[in-house]
Amino acid sequence: MSCWNWPMSKQPKRRSAPADARTRKMRAVLAACRRLGIDGDARKDLQLEVIGVASMAHMSDGQLGRLLDHLNRDWKRGNQDRPHIGKIKALWWSLYWLGAVGDPGDRAISAFVQRQTGISALRFLDHTRAHSVIEALKDWLAREGVVWPESLRGGDGRAERFAVIDAIAGRFSDPAVTFQATRRGLGLPDARALWSERELDDLIRQLGKQLRAASQ
Repeated sequence: MSCWNWPMSKQPKRRSAPADARTRKMRAVLAACRRLGIDGDARKDLQLEVIGVASMAHMSDGQLGRLLDHLNRDWKRGNQDRPHIGKIKALWWSLYWLGAVGDPGDRAISAFVQRQTGISALRFLDHTRAHSVIEALKDWLAREGVVWPESLRGGDGRAERFAVIDAIAGRFSDPAVTFQATRRGLGLPDARALWSERELDDLIRQLGKQLRAASQ
């Protein structure tokens, strides 16, 4: 047999090179966005907001790491330690109970946030940019009849709630009767000083539901 006819020995298959650190980070970012429900356009908006670069292809390894840390941070902690998010939602719901907006959901709030700040969604809003949104919502509520007391400058959450309660109750033909009937229905004592913030929130919801039902 000619040497040219010897069967060639099988060459070992080359394993595909493992994804480098940069590729792994990019894949991790995409996975985190899927987990958080962030689509492609929203992801680019987030990248521009957080990193200053819209495309991952133009980010350094360090910037990709910062982006991933931001996404994982928001997933792990949620909104429980982001009081400005809860504040904005509460103000928006107050507008809903007063009949000023028709949709109390996050999508509608995010649309308002984007008009105010250019940030595409409420969940991307940090506390440094939230102040302008909160003040805009308070101004809107003031136009709807909410009288904010001076004590709000000190961050008095109870005073805020009472201001909203008074505005909602004031929309009824007999505010005092409606207010007292709703208060008794919730089992609240006569003394306002004894009401907790949660009980005040319940009172806002009950009065708001009645007002919206009466307006339909």
